[in-house]
Amino acid sequence: MRYGISESKASSTASSRRPLITSLRAHLSMGLMTPRGTARAAGPLLLLLVSVLLTASAHAQVRVMNWNVARLNGDPVAIEEVFAAAAADDQPGFAAAPSIIVLQEVTASSRLAIENLVQAGIPNYEYATATFTVGSSENGSGGAQMLLYRADLFVEIEDGHRDIPTGAGRNTDRWQLRLNGSADDAGVIWVYGGHLKASNSSSDAETRRQGAVAIRADADLLPVGSNIIYAGDFNLYSNNEPAYAVFLSSGRGRANDPYGTSSWGGSGNAIKHSQSPRLSGGSLVGGGMDDRFDFQLFTDAMLDEDSFSFMSETCRSLGNDGNHYDIAINTGNNSYYPGQVARSNSLADALFEASDHIPVITDFRIPGILSCVLGDSLGRVVSGGSDSVTLLVANVRVVSTPDASSPLEYVATGDGVLIGGGSGLAPLLPSFDSQVFSLAEGMTGEFSAVVEVEATSGGVSQPSYEIQTSGFAVRPAVPSWSGKSLVVDQVVQAEAQANSGIIFIDVPVYNLGWDAMQSSLDLDAASGLGNGFFLWEGLGSVVASRSGNLRFAFNSDGADDGEHAADVTIQTTDEDIPGETTQYLTVRLEITVGDGGVVPGDFNDDGFVNGADLGLLLGAWGRCAGCPEDLDGSGAINGADLGLLLGYWTG
Repeated sequence: MRYGISESKASSTASSRRPLITSLRAHLSMGLMTPRGTARAAGPLLLLLVSVLLTASAHAQVRVMNWNVARLNGDPVAIEEVFAAAAADDQPGFAAAPSIIVLQEVTASSRLAIENLVQAGIPNYEYATATFTVGSSENGSGGAQMLLYRADLFVEIEDGHRDIPTGAGRNTDRWQLRLNGSADDAGVIWVYGGHLKASNSSSDAETRRQGAVAIRADADLLPVGSNIIYAGDFNLYSNNEPAYAVFLSSGRGRANDPYGTSSWGGSGNAIKHSQSPRLSGGSLVGGGMDDRFDFQLFTDAMLDEDSFSFMSETCRSLGNDGNHYDIAINTGNNSYYPGQVARSNSLADALFEASDHIPVITDFRIPGILSCVLGDSLGRVVSGGSDSVTLLVANVRVVSTPDASSPLEYVATGDGVLIGGGSGLAPLLPSFDSQVFSLAEGMTGEFSAVVEVEATSGGVSQPSYEIQTSGFAVRPAVPSWSGKSLVVDQVVQAEAQANSGIIFIDVPVYNLGWDAMQSSLDLDAASGLGNGFFLWEGLGSVVASRSGNLRFAFNSDGADDGEHAADVTIQTTDEDIPGETTQYLTVRLEITVGDGGVVPGDFNDDGFVNGADLGLLLGAWGRCAGCPEDLDGSGAINGADLGLLLGYWTG
């Protein structure tokens, strides 16, 4: 309903995981690495990492909601609507279901109803209730403190709970929550939920100060650098109150105010106010929106942009548009959601009916989930080659906005069998970082290796991996122009009559010393051809136990008499397996063209290359150093010379 401004103002004296439940569980169930365990079958690495994103849970940045629910004296339907609105609130540019909900004025009899209202309002998440204690004095003083947390993100460390007497018959509760899968102190959040003394007399302010002293005395005993949130209805009337100064005083638990420490009073600060969303009260306290009683304060560790870290400009009083100072929050139109009047008005109506306070909400960056992929069976790998193995590393935390994920730094190291790795920043999927490793030089045969990955950022879920992998190591191929010794450069000469057409020059290539422990040799590319020379065939060949053959050609038609040459470089690689190396052979092709010159392969000098010359070549078959039939100069008459002869054939 909408309200006018004719209502009288009432008195403002209000009592105002390795295994994770989150996306990583889906990740692990898909057969990737288990932390500190054995790598499982990875398949195409990138597809596996992306598939984690597709199966992961919903947005997981940490949204903290603090609300005085006024003993559930408000309308239950409206209370449920407010919880739903807190999860859908995209006022900072993104929506996220609250991860931590801190409530005040919860009685023993209202606990179950509140749990049901939270679950009904935010049905897509399972909420657990942290340790709940309420004494008779608290029931008689408005109620106790209650904390609910998303079970997909946190687990309570129950030994960390404390009840801290803070005056007015109320206790402040301290809870300790750990992010699922984290292992260090940076993955822990300490939450103090309190309800300090109400009213504005000097004695009331003193009671509040004493309560703040008790809270800080406890917090100052926590480890240095602890993530601490102080949340509650602190009933502070101004920034000059002694209790406020206590929270901000030096010590391990020193608090920071996301709004700064200047005054929050008056219409100029209306955007900060949280009490009361109504003028007249009834079973709820009225007074209009003119007080900042509800607070979230936090320690330096939550401002360092690492681990859990406050996202600037996200502290807000839900539904407060700053235009309803000293009046009901649903007077006229509400503009909390710019350009969405109906939505803003609906939220304002729910806040009016639900409680005499409105929730305070903040958003925090969340540490990431480290994930890495490396195949458990690498197959054949070239030892001593570069970039033999690639490790993919990503942050698989799913957040509503990239800014909500804290940086995830890591280091990856090999065990000496695999050499390389390094440090990096694991990005959110679908992006990923990569680290490359090489297999140690000289290894042959079956091998096993281990890669260790450690997160160096704090609070990371699944922060360490020990990934086992294996394969079969082979030596690099050894390209050579000779099958007996290493020859990487040679000159091949030939002669041709002018205008005798295409002249072929066959050059054998060897993989020197090949056996089953050595890579096969791929003939990949040739450069430097020209001046009438070109490659006829041979590229793409795979050379193992037998030699390969590169057939070069020269077009003698129209060629000038004299010598023609080309310096050719042949690029070779190992077979297409991890670690393949690239090596080069060079050959100078020389061919002499002349009308009356010697015709290559014309052993009987009759001017033709034909069957007579073939007979002479076959007759000289075998070792024959210096024989004219040794066309390739190898010292033996063999198939290579036969190939050359056929290339010179004139008929």
